[in-house]
Amino acid sequence: MNIEAEKSMIIEQVKKVYDADLLGALKSMLDYAQKKEQKIYDIPEAHQNLVMERFEKTRANPDMLLDWDEVRKTL
Repeated sequence: MNIEAEKSMIIEQVKKVYDADLLGALKSMLDYAQKKEQKIYDIPEAHQNLVMERFEKTRANPDMLLDWDEVRKTL
């Protein structure tokens, strides 16, 4: 079953629920899922700028980069 069909099935089941506690639990789960998704994409602008500065620095001087296989040997 694909995800859209599964979502439709769940929505139809929720429409038939009249238990306030169950609806509250479902709402809590959906709120949690929404917050979790937001955290994944909520990167502060200062952090984004720092990463971009580092990319620019390495693009300007690629010789400063280390080979992962060589670094791994020293760890």
